[in-house]
Amino acid sequence: MAAITSQTFHAHALPRMPRGARAGAEVFLAGMRLLRHWLGGTQPARLTRAQEAEAVRSLAREHEKSDPGFAADLYAAAARHEGKA
Repeated sequence: MAAITSQTFHAHALPRMPRGARAGAEVFLAGMRLLRHWLGGTQPARLTRAQEAEAVRSLAREHEKSDPGFAADLYAAAARHEGKA
């Protein structure tokens, strides 16, 4: 029991990022940008805080009857988001 207990008090090394993960992510993102360019995609229009909050409130209204607690959380999150400016 002492061996098991003593392991809980030793600091464990944090897991390291696998080699090449950052480079792989950069290559993936560059490929996605290139694909979007080839397909003629444009950047989506940037929404204002009020528009984002209204979208969250709309989602809350959809869930009001089925999950009132979740809807209340969404309403609160929308109010906090809108008030951050």
